[in-house]
This record gives sequence, C-alpha cells and structure tokens, in this order.
Amino acid sequence: MDKRNSHSEPELLRLVAKGDKDAYQEIFRRYWSQVYGTCLRLTKSPEFSKDLAQEIFLKLWDHRLKLPDVKKLDAYLYTISRNQVLDYLRKNVLAPSHATLLEDYFSYNTPGPQQRLEFLELEKSVKEAVDRLPPQLKTAFTLSRDEGLSHEQIARQMGISRVSSKAYIVRALTEIRKYLSAHADKPIR
Repeated sequence: MDKRNSHSEPELLRLVAKGDKDAYQEIFRRYWSQVYGTCLRLTKSPEFSKDLAQEIFLKLWDHRLKLPDVKKLDAYLYTISRNQVLDYLRKNVLAPSHATLLEDYFSYNTPGPQQRLEFLELEKSVKEAVDRLPPQLKTAFTLSRDEGLSHEQIARQMGISRVSSKAYIVRALTEIRKYLSAHADKPIR
C-alpha cells in the first residue's frame, strides 16, 4: 500500500506546505473529481472545467504555505473553485462581445403545467425508488448524488473500500432503473 494514502488531511497539508510533491499529488488525486465537478456544474463546459481545475491546483501549490491553517480542505477547494470560475466568467463570458452566448446560456422555455407535473411525478418516483434501496446502497447513493462526494470520500465516511463504494452506487442505479421501469405506467395521484 502506498505510504501516502495513510496520511491524514492535516498531515498532507503540512507536507505540501514544506514542498513535498508526493503529498501534493495525493491531494490532487483525492480532490480532482470534486474540483472538476464544481467547475463543470458552474461552467457547463468540460474543456473549460478541466483547464480551470488545473489552474486551481496550480494556485493551491503556489499558495501552499497557507495550507497548514486550512481546517477543511474540501471547503477550501470549493471556495477557490467557485472564485476561479467567477473570475473566468467575469473576464471571458460577461464581456459585451459575448452577449449572444449569454442570451443562449440563460434563455430557456418555461415549462408548462403538464411538463411541471411530469417532472414532479418523476421526482417522486425517483425518491420512492431511493427510499426502497437497502441501507448501504441508499447511503452510498445519497452521499454521491445529494452531497456530491467522491468514491474516495464515500468510502472513508462509510468505512468501506473505494471499490465497494463504486459497486454500491452501480447497484443502486440498477435498482432505481428497475423500479422506475416497473412503475413507468403508474397513474398520477
């Protein structure tokens, strides 16, 4: 087993502050999906999100001396990610030359009553399907989808392996699909 994986978050932060590149790589591996996911949710562009995530990790390295003071790295990275995306949007998207892009990005058709009802029914069915999952599957699925945790974070929180985390989520999705298929023709109540 890699010696690095046994370090706690505060230990990793102290090591990175001292210039330990292996510890930095471990943080990168642990938090890449969270940072990239945050950027993707905010920009809706995989290409820009990848570039922004890389810039965020470069910024983390550049400001590594501050890391020992960080209490929760995931919250710290989320704040950096949000600020980096906002800076990007301010400089590149909100420029007057991008007016058409902005109009397209923010324009959408307001759903009609039928669409809203269908969405509410689908949402209700998904909630029923999730509520019927076995406890471990439900917990893993909820941590992944509702809280946005990575497989690594789910594994740590549930005391299981990363592989088990993935397996639980795959099984949960399979069960949810089965439930939705079986109840697709259920009348609206």
